[in-house]
Amino acid sequence: MPFPTETIKRYIAARYPILYLVSLEEDRVERMLSLLGSRLFTSPIKFYTWSCINGLRSNGIEIENTNDLIQALDRITREEETGFYLFKDLHFFLNDPRLIRKLREVYRALRTSYKTLFILSPSLNLPNELEREVTVIDIGLPDADEAGKIFDLVINSNKDFEKIQSSLNPTIREKCIRAMLGLGSMEMELALIKILLGRESIGEESIEAILEEKAQLVRKSGTLEFVRTRIGLDDIGGLENLKEWLRTRALAFSSEAKRFGLDMPKGVLLMGISGCGKSLCAKAVATAWDLPLLRLDLNQVYSGAFGSPEEAFRKSIKTVEAIAPCVMWIDEIEAGITRSGEKASDSPASRIFGYFLTWMQEREHAVFITATANQIDLLPPEILRKGRFDEIFFVPLPSHKERKEIFRIHLLRRGRNPDSFDLDSLAKNTDGLSGAEIEQAVVTALFDSFSKGKELDERELIIASSSIVPLSITMREEISKLERWSSNRAVKASK
Repeated sequence: MPFPTETIKRYIAARYPILYLVSLEEDRVERMLSLLGSRLFTSPIKFYTWSCINGLRSNGIEIENTNDLIQALDRITREEETGFYLFKDLHFFLNDPRLIRKLREVYRALRTSYKTLFILSPSLNLPNELEREVTVIDIGLPDADEAGKIFDLVINSNKDFEKIQSSLNPTIREKCIRAMLGLGSMEMELALIKILLGRESIGEESIEAILEEKAQLVRKSGTLEFVRTRIGLDDIGGLENLKEWLRTRALAFSSEAKRFGLDMPKGVLLMGISGCGKSLCAKAVATAWDLPLLRLDLNQVYSGAFGSPEEAFRKSIKTVEAIAPCVMWIDEIEAGITRSGEKASDSPASRIFGYFLTWMQEREHAVFITATANQIDLLPPEILRKGRFDEIFFVPLPSHKERKEIFRIHLLRRGRNPDSFDLDSLAKNTDGLSGAEIEQAVVTALFDSFSKGKELDERELIIASSSIVPLSITMREEISKLERWSSNRAVKASK
């Protein structure tokens, strides 16, 4: 999303004294506020920053006796001139009753002036006592327009990139900007400089390097993983109904689709038996639609290792929106959003559930959700109704024809000619096996053949398959329950 300059201007014009800005990007926020202060009024105003190390500073000059937070706030109320005051570390001290009282007094003192106190924090940590006095503004990551300006600035301001400037074409520039989305402004600059140093041109390898850099940075969030995958729809055996549905919507995020009047696809819920290709389909969607894929780990969200679960979830969603258009994959969604969490109204799970439902219904960004579930009965009915997901697909055990395709895919992947095997016989002897179990049978047969010093043949594949006790036996009751539930509530992924 773009920097909320217009929103901040409206609050300042209305004389809101205290604005709480939620952002990790101190340099970007400081730069944009300083620029806003120089343009908003008829003459430039004073701009101050405060940190617990340096106290109040203006134009790099330290103001004496302002390292103490209370004294620094006193200084603000005594100032007569209009000014912006950006406090960077104040959120660390918001559990102090003295500070809470002082901020309420600052609110009253600044209410009739154009002096504005900005509290900058990477997360929302606001005491209940200040909810009426403080206005919260989320500052998202740079959007495509801002990323484009950063890209041009880096390319044009560095003498080492003169040859790159002459060889750059609009298509590659656009791809680079798309690859940068989801990073902060400073991260974009550093990643570009690191990747482009020593190069004379930008090509696909540069874009791959940017994506790899982004994968590393997104991984630091702890709750999101940027998944690099080359798995396509043709790498999945069967599931023709699901594949056809996805191919029909392959261009749904294009400008042509928007002009045609099409709504953006919202997502699919893939339910079914473990090992039948649900997670594989999530990866294949991103490849088929040429979109980035981010996996949201709800276990990490609830772990508390990355702040409160609600804040960790909200940050993850903001990052996903910054990278849009993209695919967000939630594996085993029932593990994080369940009926039990829905009932406990004061629990993090219930608050996340409410936020997630609202976001799914009202989101404006092009984020396609691919969620998988093994135990559909654990999900609240609100998340299953039409409007949350475009479609619910049931992924069953593979049919005879699909088992042939799965054998063909895995034999080809391991350098074997599928036509030299009797695939009909293999499919017949593996009735009841899932796709993952068939893959494991191929792997086991290869190991056995290698240890015996012979080439892989059908006999080894059948022996390996027969040694597997399939889930269709060990979980027969659960599978029957899933099949009954889906018979009139979900679309079958296979024809």
